[in-house]
Amino acid sequence: MNLFAATVRDGAIKGVKTAAMLLKIVLPVYAVVILIKYSPIMPFLQKLCSPAMRFFHLPGDGIVPLITGMLTDEYTTIAVMSTFDFTTAQITTIAMFILVAHSIPVESAIAQKIGMSGIKFTVFRILSAILVGILVGWIGGLIE
Repeated sequence: MNLFAATVRDGAIKGVKTAAMLLKIVLPVYAVVILIKYSPIMPFLQKLCSPAMRFFHLPGDGIVPLITGMLTDEYTTIAVMSTFDFTTAQITTIAMFILVAHSIPVESAIAQKIGMSGIKFTVFRILSAILVGILVGWIGGLIE
């Protein structure tokens, strides 16, 4: 088999494995978010988080993709965002926040393995995400 065909085959196999791995994460989280969205938990979360979400120019239910993204990854956040009716500016704010502070449990564990303080790493990323979220939310609030 020539090099090109072997490379395409290997890439396709890795792509399918990656897609399967992502689906194993995204689908269950998506199902849980749907359950939360239509349960009594959602109004409670919205009411509890609405004051904080105002800093980001987000509605109260903006907390769901933010928490999901911080605990999982960007792809799951995209799946979660698709279950809500966010504006383009709100989606941008959530995306920027999550790009800074995604997969906190996993990446904090990795940071500790390479000798960094997991707590300092987590606090730095969350504070950075808050600053980015406020800035992007403010800009989005000016545009809308």
